Amino acid sequence: MPITATAWWMQKSGNATSEYEDAFAIAPNGLRFAVADGASETSFAKQWAEQLVEAFVAEPPQLESFQDWLSPLQSTWQESQRGKATAWYAEQKARDGAFSSLLGLAVSEGRWQALASGDSCLFVVRAGKLLRAFPFERAEQFSNSPVLLSSRARANGLVLEQLQTAEGELQVRDRILLMTDALAHWFLVEAEMGRRPWAALGKLTTTEQLGGLVDCLRAGGALRNDDVTLVSLEVAA
Repeated sequence: MPITATAWWMQKSGNATSEYEDAFAIAPNGLRFAVADGASETSFAKQWAEQLVEAFVAEPPQLESFQDWLSPLQSTWQESQRGKATAWYAEQKARDGAFSSLLGLAVSEGRWQALASGDSCLFVVRAGKLLRAFPFERAEQFSNSPVLLSSRARANGLVLEQLQTAEGELQVRDRILLMTDALAHWFLVEAEMGRRPWAALGKLTTTEQLGGLVDCLRAGGALRNDDVTLVSLEVAA
């Protein structure tokens, strides 16, 4: 059951590409995928998001041993930030840690399994209809305080208890869309209104087309001005 994958991304309007703080990763074998949204108000969030997605596609964690999977990443992040913060307020932010969502997907033997922390979302489209939404099913579930993974173990609190998992079967021509929060919120709003946002995303073939769509949605107020990441998967015959 071959899977083709395409990744698209765009930074906030007014920002340079270097200021993009989402992250995504696709395993070389095309069977593991991840997206993450680094919280811009925290220190070195981009690096933390990148660590999370790269680690997931290298070796997806088990729910029961998630902290064991996360701890080495936290140690690596802390070591990598030593000496980088020069101002006192930057040092304080670094001590507070970085925060990020994480949405990971693994495919095996005609099934998919997903793990999520935060508000990055997965959508399964089959025969032109939205079959599954995870971890959010309604646009109203988005908030300004999502449950995010921290690079500091002490900051995670009950976060690890709120990790969510889901799984399902795959069929030929299924489409799975992984996206960070701003695009996912727009997607659910459109779906709840009876529209087919997956059709608009399915027409993307170039970065310029993504930019045109995102700019149009932002200008009309339908899409919050935030980094945008989309990983689009299609199950081939």
